[in-house]
Amino acid sequence: MNERIRVLTTTSIYHALNDSSVAVIPILFPIFKLLFQLNYTQVGIITGGGLLLTIIAQIVIGRKADGRNFPTLLSVGVLLTSASLLIITQSHDFITLLLYILLIRFSSSFFHPIGIGWISRTFKKSKLDWAMGIQSGSADLGAFIAIATTLYLTELTYWQFPLFLWSILGIIGLLIGIMLSQNLRESLTTLKNEKKRQTFKEALGEGLRLIKNIKLLVPAFMISGAAWGITITYLPLLLNERTTLSLPAIGMLIAIWVGIGGIASFLYSTITSYLGRKNVIIFSYLTIGIMGIFLTIFTNVLVLLVIMILLGIAVFLTYPALFSFVSEVTQSSVEGRTFGIIFTLQLGGGALLLFAGGILSDLFGIWMPFFLLGTISILFMTTLIIYYKKPYALASEGFYDG
Repeated sequence: MNERIRVLTTTSIYHALNDSSVAVIPILFPIFKLLFQLNYTQVGIITGGGLLLTIIAQIVIGRKADGRNFPTLLSVGVLLTSASLLIITQSHDFITLLLYILLIRFSSSFFHPIGIGWISRTFKKSKLDWAMGIQSGSADLGAFIAIATTLYLTELTYWQFPLFLWSILGIIGLLIGIMLSQNLRESLTTLKNEKKRQTFKEALGEGLRLIKNIKLLVPAFMISGAAWGITITYLPLLLNERTTLSLPAIGMLIAIWVGIGGIASFLYSTITSYLGRKNVIIFSYLTIGIMGIFLTIFTNVLVLLVIMILLGIAVFLTYPALFSFVSEVTQSSVEGRTFGIIFTLQLGGGALLLFAGGILSDLFGIWMPFFLLGTISILFMTTLIIYYKKPYALASEGFYDG
């Protein structure tokens, strides 16, 4: 197998395992809410707190990864994630659930800055959009399987069973990934960073320069992060409260959202070749906005199905598009730290709206997180149109070598 394809295959497997393991948790929240007597604010604390920890962890891990062996670090992350799933089965109240979910959020923090950085570096000069779409679609496929089966398996067995299952699958995937990434050229696994050790001030300045040069896309990363977090966390609760759907049916409806998103990710390169990246993200944020508002209004199952399909296409097209914009203006030797910052922005938006969504759901109703998401997305789409003729990302000294 071609070495670059081995890199893509390894990364895709790890991304699928990472996102499926994380997706199992929020789809279980209707059960956690009943089992541990949680209110919506506590749900927001658990999910938002997990994202805040991920923000910190991804910055640190992303910076430490540059100049080190990427496949080894990714393997460590998969191992820790599998172990965390086992530990979550021992939850018995709000505090233990919070602590154990924080553990899995730390463990899953290894993948995104390292894995996306590895793909960015490997495919920067050839087939970048294709590779980004493949690895992103693989993650969506893993999440789809996890979401589609978790509540069904729980109803057949007990709530810990899906966690045991994905822990075992994680170990199997880890072994496959280790075999695929063996004997790769060092230039593909480790890119030496010749720069001197940075002070905190220098690191902060570098991060601020990156944010300045992608400032138009900063809200995009935040909204996309919030779209995933709000939908995967609050939609099961909304459907459980406002419809008569069974838990397995709710899981399948949300799985359709992820599954359609996965197909869109796999087709991202083709879609972009016809529409262009700018048009793709403008369409996506407009659709996220409209579908977010619709979720506050409609409860008919057929209407919800259409909403899930359109929302899946829109949300999941944004990820490879945004990653590709940033990759093109990023120097190969700083992929880890750059994508650490990028995912900080993405998760930061998700954390803020998840915190706010939990509180507002207790105050006004479970529809509020979707109203917030829809309104913000439509406003941001308007901004993208206004600045359409300007570059959405600029290269800056220290971040781009092309």
